[in-house]
Amino acid sequence: MMAIAGLFWFFFLILYLFGALTFHAGESFFTATHVWFSNSIFHPILLTLLSITLAFHIAVAISRQLNNNESSGDRYKKPYPKAVPRVVAWSGASIILAFIITHSVQMLSTDTANLYSEVQSIFQRPLMWAIYGLGMIAISTHLHHGLTNVLQTLGVSSKQYKGSALIIVILIMAGYASIPIGILYAKF
Repeated sequence: MMAIAGLFWFFFLILYLFGALTFHAGESFFTATHVWFSNSIFHPILLTLLSITLAFHIAVAISRQLNNNESSGDRYKKPYPKAVPRVVAWSGASIILAFIITHSVQMLSTDTANLYSEVQSIFQRPLMWAIYGLGMIAISTHLHHGLTNVLQTLGVSSKQYKGSALIIVILIMAGYASIPIGILYAKF
């Protein structure tokens, strides 16, 4: 069930990326796309589904960790990977949650008709570069972890598929990074 909620967010990231990439098509197209979506019936439905699946994903993750911590006897406990200490994993998850909340508040409080100039304004500030950069790094690592776990759950665990998962993550994050980089490039 946790994987299903994660996959929903994975597909949302791809859908959202396509909407975000319309930024490169210019102000008119970008604004028209986002005004249409904001006024469509899909917007409140998607926001509701995202909220529910995020809450579910977090609740299951916390529940699984607490159950693992309370397992009777060390032989029943699933050891945490040595490559990624527990504090790093939970810090990454906390950064992702803070980023989702920050980005959601930012986007939902912005007038859609002025979204193009708002996005340009956001990425004129170095602090926003840091926030978005940290958020994208945390999302990338979590996404790679999630994709490889989903593949393993489906019985696909070869190194080839782990490499494919890495390529997918890199392409998604490169797409998102292209927007602030494009804004920076246009500035010079």
